[in-house]
Formats: sequence, structure tokens, C-alpha cells
Amino acid sequence: MIVLRFRTCIFAVSICLLAFGFSLDATIPCVQAIGLANIVATSVYWGSNPLNPSNAHPGDVNVQLSIVLSNVGDDVARNVNATLSLGAPLTYTYYIGDREYSAPSVSKLAGDIFPGSVFTLGFTVSVDSNAKEGVYRYQLQISYRTARELQEVSSSTTIEVPIWKGELRIQNVLTMPTKIFPGSKQVEVKVGIVNSGKGAAKDLQLLMLMEAPFKASSSGSDRHFLGNLPAGQISEVDFIVDIDENAEFGRYFVVLAIESDEKLIRIGEVPIYLNEKVKFEVAGLTPTSFQVGDSGKVIRVELKNAGSIKADSVRVQLRVGNFFSGTLTDFLGTIFPGEVKVAYFTVDIDAKAEAREYGLDLRIDWTQDGTALDETLRVSLNVQAPGAPVTYIAFGVVAVIVVAAYLVIRWRRMRITRA
Repeated sequence: MIVLRFRTCIFAVSICLLAFGFSLDATIPCVQAIGLANIVATSVYWGSNPLNPSNAHPGDVNVQLSIVLSNVGDDVARNVNATLSLGAPLTYTYYIGDREYSAPSVSKLAGDIFPGSVFTLGFTVSVDSNAKEGVYRYQLQISYRTARELQEVSSSTTIEVPIWKGELRIQNVLTMPTKIFPGSKQVEVKVGIVNSGKGAAKDLQLLMLMEAPFKASSSGSDRHFLGNLPAGQISEVDFIVDIDENAEFGRYFVVLAIESDEKLIRIGEVPIYLNEKVKFEVAGLTPTSFQVGDSGKVIRVELKNAGSIKADSVRVQLRVGNFFSGTLTDFLGTIFPGEVKVAYFTVDIDAKAEAREYGLDLRIDWTQDGTALDETLRVSLNVQAPGAPVTYIAFGVVAVIVVAAYLVIRWRRMRITRA
């Protein structure tokens, strides 16, 4: 049995030596065969973090392509070098002075890689702006020395490089409050955005293109910086808008776009529905003329519901300036479509008021389908300078008449006497 094992060992060693051009004498003892290094590319990803890889997009400049080399052999691979041959849509550029150059291939040195170890090569490349989505294949040439530097090994492998675009879509739209009307202010428009593409969308600056009857509530409230959105993920962006008081009710569509490099890339349209709002009109106002210093004057305002929806809990308030005071609020209850109700206000006018026409606000508050709403209309009152008291005027008129009668009678008597 011992002899059989010895002969088997001699036979295995002889086969190894013959492979390297050596002959074996039967008297050489059994030795262990020397292992070989084997370098292969085991992973390719964009970015520098294998746990959170990024995506390359058409038009990206100087992005890192990482290639992981692994030694799956039994020996140390020394002086490992890898050369990546490039082609469209990837390019490698470099500068000498102010002049730009491009190279068809890029080499990287990995040094020594021990058995079971890995080394990550980083290639800085750019992607053509007109690149199409897909997986591109490139040749990677690997060279190293193995078997204790007795043998030069060179191999070529194909790596797959993905280039995907992010594709953003509008998934849902929600407004806060849910019901909005013409004249609504500080309306929060929440837009759900989903990336339905195969690649991440990065550095997203979203812009809602406002047109009448919509406008941004404040500077920047029509913009939202989203940052990066990985493929398949959903995010919600918020915009704050005001709605013009004179807007017609119905469905509107506002364009949502990506602002990139001073260009606008349209994503889609955000639907916004404006509910019908009660429309009030001043059907009558009496009186319209007053005098400086008037007190306890009653103003009668006829208010008409000119819309097609009833208004509940209607309150009318006359908003005046510094020279007016009195009972300036009236409650009218429910006003049905087409109905006219009268609001009464008792007004005092200061003696120091200037004689002129005054424009006053008529603010109307009401509830509609459980929503508190308001509207402001304008009315005008003419204030005149104070005139002479009526008693004095009457006395003056009577005195004039008496004097005139006396003169007439005296003139007639004088004619009779002369005759």
C-alpha cells in the first residue's frame, strides 16, 4: 500500500514537470504542486460605493466607473494591470496645459493581489449627451505575473456597463384644503412623483409653470429641489399657490417641468379643479350722499346672490376709514341663488371728515358646503360740506318774502296817493 501511494505521487509530479518541459527521475521524492493566480472582473458599477451605486446618464461628465478585480486562484498575482478599451458613448479626456485630449483606452495599476482578495479600479469617464439607454460592452485587458513571477499571464474579458435614464411621471395630485375656489390663498399643491425609468434621476429642480389664474404665493413657492430619485421610488413635492378672485370655476392644468442647465424639460400636467363659488352683487345702495358731521344715518345695501349655489351664515361688514363709525355689521343668514337680501348699517361721519367721495369695502363672509369663504366688494359714498341749518334757511326765506310784500304794498300806496 505504501509503495502504491508513492508511485501515484511520483506520477503526479512527473506530469507537472513534463508540462513545463522537465523530465522526472524515479528517485525524486514527492513534492506539493505550486498553485496559480487567477484574476477576474467580478463586479462593475457606477460611483464609488458598492452598497449604494449610482447611475450614469447621457451628458454626465467625469463620472467614476468602478471595476472590481478578484484573485480566485491560489497564488499571489503581482503587478496587476488593467486596460479598459473605450468606445461610444464613453470617452476619456485629459488636459495638457489648456489643450484637451482624448484616449481610446485607459490603464490602471492594481499592484499585488493576494489569493481571495479584491481590488477596485476607478476609471473617470464621460457619457455622450446623445447616448441611448442600454447595456454597453467593453473589453478589459488584464495582465499580471504569477507562480512567483515565473509566468506572465494576460487575459481579456468583456464587462457590461449600464446607462439608464430616469423617467419621471406624475402619479397623483392633492390640494390642501381639498376644496379650493376662486380667490383661495396659500393653497398647498402636493404632487406625487414616481421614477418609472431604469436609472436614477439626479439633481432634480422641479418648477411649476404658473399662468393665470394661478401665481406663486411667495418667492420660490413654485419651485422644489428634490435632489436624487432612484429608479422605482416615489416622492412628494409641495408648491404653494394663490388663485385669482376672478377665476372661472372648472378644471385647469398647470405644467410641471425640470429646470436643468437653464432648460426646461416638461414632465407633465398637474390637474387642479376650482369649485364654483357663490358670486355676490350689490343690487342697490341708498342713500349715496351725506354731509360732514351727519350722525345716525342709515345705509341700505341690497345684496344679491348672483351664483347658482346657496350661501349659508352670510355676514356683511362695511369696512370704513377713520372718519366713519357706527353699527357696521349685519347678519343675513342664508341667501339662495337669485335671492336679494338687505343689509342695514348705521353710520356717523366725523365733523373733521374731508368733503369728497369715499370708496369703502363691503366684506361678505359665508359658508358653502362646510367651507368658510369670503369676498370683498367696493361701494362709494359721497360726503359733502355741511350746509346752513334748515331752520335758519326757512327764517331767511320768510324774511325775504315779508320784505318783498312790504315793498310791493308800499309802492302801490304811493301810486294811489299821487293819483
